[in-house]
Amino acid sequence: MKSRYEPLVKLKKQALDKAEQQLMNANTEVTLSDTALLNAYAELSSLQPPLNGPIGEFFQAQMIFQAQHREIEACRLRVERAHINQNAAREVFRFSRIEFEKFNYLEVQEIETMMAKVKYEEAKMLDEIGTMTYKKVWL
Repeated sequence: MKSRYEPLVKLKKQALDKAEQQLMNANTEVTLSDTALLNAYAELSSLQPPLNGPIGEFFQAQMIFQAQHREIEACRLRVERAHINQNAAREVFRFSRIEFEKFNYLEVQEIETMMAKVKYEEAKMLDEIGTMTYKKVWL
């Protein structure tokens, strides 16, 4: 049976699927950002300053450490943005799921009402047929 809510349910289902895909992408971005940050920290901990040598090597090592700190800060910002995007995607998904469930519930209720009406009409027709056959038998 078709209900008047069927097109709306399809539309809300598509919106829900799109929001779910965006949430999965946001979760992936958070994971990748966290991994990049951990790798940047690991690379920083693996750097060793020179213990002796020309002053140029010390300046070069200092520049490498500063570059690695800038990389860590960039990764930290990327993680922060990824978490913000993940929270926004989670809210969109939650709202889409609520909207889909609402219209799906209305569709189910309408179909149940239609089925109850059909059952009532069938019972009424069966009563009518029974009454007609009863009259024929006794007349």
